[in-house]
Amino acid sequence: MGVPIEKKRNLALIGHGGSGKTMLAEALLFAAGVTTRMGTIEDGNTVSDYEPEEIKRKYSINTTVLPFDYKGHRISMLDCPGYLDFIGSTISALNVVDAAIILVDGNAGIEPQTRQAWENCEKLGLPRLIFISCLDKENTSYDDVLAACQQAFGSSVAPLLVTIGSQHDLSGVINILRRKAYVKDGDKVTEQDVPADMADRVEELRAELVESIVELDDALMERYMEDDTISDDELNAAFKKGVQSGRFCPVIGGSSKQLVGIHNLLDLIELALPHPGLRGKIEGKKPNGGADSRPLSEDAPFCASLFKVSSEGQLGDLYWMRVYSGILRPGDTIYNASVSEAEKISNLLVMRGKTREDIAQAGAGDIVATVKLKYTGMGHTLCTKENQILLPDFEYPNAVAFETVDVDDKNDLEKAIAALNQYSAMDPTLRIVRNDETMEQVVYGMGQLHLDVASSYVKTKTGVIIKWLKPRVPYRETITAEAKAQGKYKKQTGGRGKYGDVHLRLEPMERGEGFEFKDEIVGGVVPGRFIPAVEKGVIETMHNGPLSGSKVIDVRVAAFFGSHHSVDSDELSFKVAGSMAFKIAFEQANPIILEPIYNVSVWTPEDYMGDVMADLNTRRGRVGGMEQVGDLKRINAQVPLAELYQYINTLRSMTQGQGYYSMEFSHYEQVPRDVQTEIIKAHAASRKEEAN
Repeated sequence: MGVPIEKKRNLALIGHGGSGKTMLAEALLFAAGVTTRMGTIEDGNTVSDYEPEEIKRKYSINTTVLPFDYKGHRISMLDCPGYLDFIGSTISALNVVDAAIILVDGNAGIEPQTRQAWENCEKLGLPRLIFISCLDKENTSYDDVLAACQQAFGSSVAPLLVTIGSQHDLSGVINILRRKAYVKDGDKVTEQDVPADMADRVEELRAELVESIVELDDALMERYMEDDTISDDELNAAFKKGVQSGRFCPVIGGSSKQLVGIHNLLDLIELALPHPGLRGKIEGKKPNGGADSRPLSEDAPFCASLFKVSSEGQLGDLYWMRVYSGILRPGDTIYNASVSEAEKISNLLVMRGKTREDIAQAGAGDIVATVKLKYTGMGHTLCTKENQILLPDFEYPNAVAFETVDVDDKNDLEKAIAALNQYSAMDPTLRIVRNDETMEQVVYGMGQLHLDVASSYVKTKTGVIIKWLKPRVPYRETITAEAKAQGKYKKQTGGRGKYGDVHLRLEPMERGEGFEFKDEIVGGVVPGRFIPAVEKGVIETMHNGPLSGSKVIDVRVAAFFGSHHSVDSDELSFKVAGSMAFKIAFEQANPIILEPIYNVSVWTPEDYMGDVMADLNTRRGRVGGMEQVGDLKRINAQVPLAELYQYINTLRSMTQGQGYYSMEFSHYEQVPRDVQTEIIKAHAASRKEEAN
């Protein structure tokens, strides 16, 4: 794309939903001269949120890539969704950028996804800036939110700017390090001296900032302690190094609508954020599993990671990649190391919202799109077959919402599932699983909003309206005592009849040991050729246990006696006899139902902790402990899956949208007797309804 790697910047805009990311993107594009007017979310004409579903809902659903040039630099800005339901898109973006700008609303302050944004950057080692937004609105305070950020995220957070005026009187900002004011004058921003009435405060803040900067460099710190003069060039160099290493997080603020602080942010992106080649190399693995790496240079073999798939109308599916090394041109054949398949590159595109531009090549540090890939999906590594490398997989959170797919016309179910799978290819946090035990198509997502958007996608693509139903819980059945029973199948209808007779003994096994079948027949009372049929009858019956229709586990079955008929006995007769004996013995062996238990971690502000704990108790949850995480409480508990249906909705309502949770399967354990009784009744009623 003709820009040296040192002059490229790849960054993500992240933060809580409603913190102003899309409008900041509008302001940056306008201030850089890319657009001639700023769109608004209300009017549905922003560059970033151009999908019909985003315009209708008035918030971002997908990450949008917004490249633009500024002062000879190519900046690729990724505007990421803020709502937790669409965290998959944000995580994909964070895996391919070199830095992030965390937006914090000047009124709301630190919110749940603000903390998650910071934690995701920490996990990936991403340098970051904090932009306190919407400071032209009522009830906003730069100082209060700055203090909250420092309390939540630690001593690495320090202000680089202070505001001139506040709320409706916001008129500019002051760069503390440079001792210069930047004041809005009509549609322009002019550089001025620090206002006299703010000079003392600026000097006080500058002294604190300088101390924070010199702490990043031992040599500078020693000189500072000896009252040696530290030059502006030395301070700027230490500041830049601190930001690029992630050890220092500058805070600035302003208003996207009023363009206050926007030019300062552009300059900070250019001057302080790392270029794509700064870390030298990217780590990965060889196809045989051994460690490998690739220099972040155009001179190295080609290597890229695919992080976004989108459907763009007549263009078809677009595949977005971050190029880490080498050069890619239209017509090249590349290799997908994730699935061991070759791909042909037809063309390369740079897109900004709906606009697109064909380009002749892409090099290290570029973010580009292509079309017509056959085998490539989210997180796949693209390289050359001669120099293969596998880059680390993207790590997504586990789903916390789940529903069964239902449609009015069963003939439409296949179309709905196909469309959901298409959506899942674009958003891997949405999963569609056919449960072979319950025979249901279950969709897992990050929240009800996530599932609703997926449902809207299906309706748009196919015209099929999805109804969400509560999924059946995949219970298990087992026994706690030994029992014996006879199964005798005898049928005479004229001519050759049916005869099978077998005695079975059932014994409980330790949890997790599975199933064991033993042949203890002696004397040939049941010929050996019929024993496999008995075992098959038992196994098929275990797929649908007598109590709840659930899978039977951890049972040892022994065939120890029986009889046969020389003419009427056959495999089918003994299969039926085995099934009959198993059902009778199972009901006599003190059977129990087991339910899946999940490890659950709930994050909530302390004000709502009592309500959350009480609610977990009503869900038969067992709290295992609590800990402080920033200014949130994390409650660790074990909760039955049956009690977690739509829990995310309750939690968000209970905590005014500030609570969230994660869940992960732990184990199976016995349900309480009263619950077991209700499960058995419900299963019996269901079978009766099916019979009618």
